[in-house]
Amino acid sequence: MKKIVFALLLCMLSLSAFCQSSVSLGGTPIEWQIKKTDNPVKGGGSVHKAPAKLPTPPEATLLENVLNFLDSHAEYTLYIISEDGEEVYEALVPENTSTITLPLNLSGEYELQLVRGEYCFYTNVIL
Repeated sequence: MKKIVFALLLCMLSLSAFCQSSVSLGGTPIEWQIKKTDNPVKGGGSVHKAPAKLPTPPEATLLENVLNFLDSHAEYTLYIISEDGEEVYEALVPENTSTITLPLNLSGEYELQLVRGEYCFYTNVIL
């Protein structure tokens, strides 16, 4: 009887460790590039202002149609752009949101864009 309980306990621990490692992987890491948007946010300041430090992109992974953010981040507007350059999806990504589910009806290659102010993080993905 003790052997059966011990074997079951060992199996449960192994399964638990496997599930945790699978969840922590969370998909393919996103490698963001950065560009300035066409419509920078208007603001005051001097004409000879020093260039601002470029913002740091959020750490994220993509698993099928789920975009997971691995750390805290600012609020963004998410755009999905088709290969033809058409905007096919737009959504607000609130500050520190951990998961965004992308539309299931999209398949193929797209550009994901996270826009905040005058900066845009972008990457190409296959959905």
